[in-house]
Amino acid sequence: MTRLAVHAEIIKLARILSVSEQQLAFLQSIAPESLRQFRFAIIELLQDQQKARFRHLAIWVNWLPNWLNVFMVKRFLDPLIVAQIAVHLSTENLYRIAKKLSADTLAEISVHLDPRLARELLVYLTTHQIIEIAQVLLQKRDFVTMGRFVSMLSDEVVQDVAQIVEQESDLLEIAFYIESRERIDHLVHVIPKARIEKALLIICDPTQRLVWPKLLALMSHIGYELKQELGDLAVQQGETVINAIIQAAQEDQLWEDMLPVVAGLSAQAQHYVANLPALRQVDIIQSIVAAADHCHLWTDMLVVVNYMQDEARQGVAIAIAQIDEQVLHHIAYASLLRSQWEVTFDIVGRMPIDKQRQCRKILNVYMRQLDAETYQYLDGLLDHYQIDVPVVD
Repeated sequence: MTRLAVHAEIIKLARILSVSEQQLAFLQSIAPESLRQFRFAIIELLQDQQKARFRHLAIWVNWLPNWLNVFMVKRFLDPLIVAQIAVHLSTENLYRIAKKLSADTLAEISVHLDPRLARELLVYLTTHQIIEIAQVLLQKRDFVTMGRFVSMLSDEVVQDVAQIVEQESDLLEIAFYIESRERIDHLVHVIPKARIEKALLIICDPTQRLVWPKLLALMSHIGYELKQELGDLAVQQGETVINAIIQAAQEDQLWEDMLPVVAGLSAQAQHYVANLPALRQVDIIQSIVAAADHCHLWTDMLVVVNYMQDEARQGVAIAIAQIDEQVLHHIAYASLLRSQWEVTFDIVGRMPIDKQRQCRKILNVYMRQLDAETYQYLDGLLDHYQIDVPVVD
């Protein structure tokens, strides 16, 4: 679960229910996928409540001549009503009406249109029609609807739509609301690299502060290879950009989103980021450690710590020592999964004696189940890092 993905789902849900985001704040602990399914269930429920009425209206629409249907939509029917009737029309019949409507009218209807029906309708619309609708939505700053439709467009059409979005901040807003996370990769690939670099520099612009989380969300939700590519690109922009990203993640407590990004960087980039002065600040290290433990990200955390030098590792050890004993079980299990025992023992060796004793007791449970070769390896590491604390079982 990521805080940013949850935030995007709450915004979409609040829009459907016509309530404020604050009224749905109690949903922040729910996984984004669960919220997404709940949102779809709400849409289904709202449609079912008036299904019979709208089905009867659809029968009239099918019977009436097309010119009269267009006239009714333009003059008398609310966009929400049109969207509800559209569910019960064939895609072909719907397109015959849609091609006679203005981009403004179609944009108003698209806000309420069922995503599944919209996907079918977009097949019939020309690229020119789609761009006109996108321009209207962009003028209205309706990024939620734009994000929903981007998920359904081909890469070629997405590229054409991206060209009319002049501000990189607007591109980030659209990407934030894309329904399918996989489609974000396509959006990034079709956008010129120069625009991506310009989007990264938004993090250094205080006037764009509200957009910063959208940039962090983009870096968090793209695929592994693209995450590394975009992360390395951010590193190439220099320490000022990376420090701004670190500060933004700290201010909004987004380490559960950003820690996997750092762990996915190339080895050279990870070494650079892990040893920046900003990541030696006590409050930042404490926040990162807390996020790693709360969100089960110790496998990623150990990858990052592996590149840290003494001062930063000491800070990590102090932060871990301040959490209850359960965190030591989490670290031991992550060490086993990633074979990160050396960095783990180095951190343990920097902890107070009582914590070392707890770690040794936990480790003893693991060592009893290991083969002789692995046992000797870990026993040698215990000697190397001087973790020779007597334990009373």
